Amino acid sequence: MDSMPGQLRDAGREASSSPSLKQDAQSFSGPGSLKPNQVSETSLYGVPIVSLVIDGKERLCLAQISNTLLKNYSYNEIHNRRVALGITCVQCTPVQLELLRRAGAMPISSRRCGMITKREAERLCKSFLGAHSPPKLPENFAFDVCHECAWGCRGSFIPARYNSSRAKCIKCSFCNMYFSPNKFIFHSHRTPESKYLQPDAANFNSWRRHLKLTEKKTNDDVCHAWEDVKAMFNGGSRKRTLPMSSSGIVSNLMWPSVLFR
Repeated sequence: MDSMPGQLRDAGREASSSPSLKQDAQSFSGPGSLKPNQVSETSLYGVPIVSLVIDGKERLCLAQISNTLLKNYSYNEIHNRRVALGITCVQCTPVQLELLRRAGAMPISSRRCGMITKREAERLCKSFLGAHSPPKLPENFAFDVCHECAWGCRGSFIPARYNSSRAKCIKCSFCNMYFSPNKFIFHSHRTPESKYLQPDAANFNSWRRHLKLTEKKTNDDVCHAWEDVKAMFNGGSRKRTLPMSSSGIVSNLMWPSVLFR
């Protein structure tokens, strides 16, 4: 408790003594136990970010992340990237917002705050701050993917071939032709069990929303690796600003070794 920032300590003490917050708020406790509305602090790319337990998950304040790690990017850039990555914000209740204010994560004048999980925060920041180099994976490693646009299709997404946004890295399971991700969702084969679904032809970049892993019961490491792949080449050519030393960034961008043993 002595190492906890004073603001968090005061927030927990005031929340437990205030009649309006007593029912919902929980004072700060160790990382081993998660209690509803538990206020804590976590490190994201070396920057301390206030977290709050909502629905059993530790969630981080998106506004605080935007004002620190992503301060060089506009609101629209951050919003569009978040939507493209499929990250949904959970809005705070008035009680939770008050806890964030007292912890110093939000200004007193704030009226709402969106919260995302730490994993989602890492994905979002990595899409802005991470390297665009292709992952170093075995040549024979591939994700089994599918989409349901038009008549639908299945294929193998080969990360080793994904070295640009237009790289032909997906091999169709039906015709064995290679396609880039944004073209593959417009490629389909009619099968007896398939149903026609109107493609989202207005936005080629929507492949991140339509392309999914074929196996629904996939372990977390594979899911996280797939999320990391989708986050690549999703920010145009804008110059990236690193908030810390390159050695620290690289260590956070390493692929799960358990996938390739």
